Amino acid sequence: MKKTLRLIFIFSAVELILHSIWEYSVCGLFYTMEGQSFIEHQLLMFQATIGDVFIALGLFLILAFVNHRSNWFLESWERKDYVISALYSVLIAFYFEAHALHLGRWGYQETMPLVYGTSIAVVPVIQLALLLPLGFIITKKIHFKF
Repeated sequence: MKKTLRLIFIFSAVELILHSIWEYSVCGLFYTMEGQSFIEHQLLMFQATIGDVFIALGLFLILAFVNHRSNWFLESWERKDYVISALYSVLIAFYFEAHALHLGRWGYQETMPLVYGTSIAVVPVIQLALLLPLGFIITKKIHFKF
């Protein structure tokens, strides 16, 4: 149990760093948050980043359940791991973007590329599709160094 908690902690910290960098790098380029004060903007960025970490933990738990162990990613990934990760990333990104747009939490600038035939941006889909597996890879490297 101690090893599992350590893996979850490392993974969460890695995902927090990755998603913080992503959110602050991409937000100004592609999103518009008109009418928000500096504090409101920072609070939204914090909420988005923490939400991303919980999304990552959700994938961690799903794949731990499917693989019957929490340290499954310390070995080679199987095809099912890639498929689950990709589907999860796309579905979660679509859901949260659609929800946030509907509530008016943010909008897109003209420069934001959209998924063909939808009002959903490509950028958050790419974010989750890249950063979730990258978090597992970095966690694996950190785990084996200690």
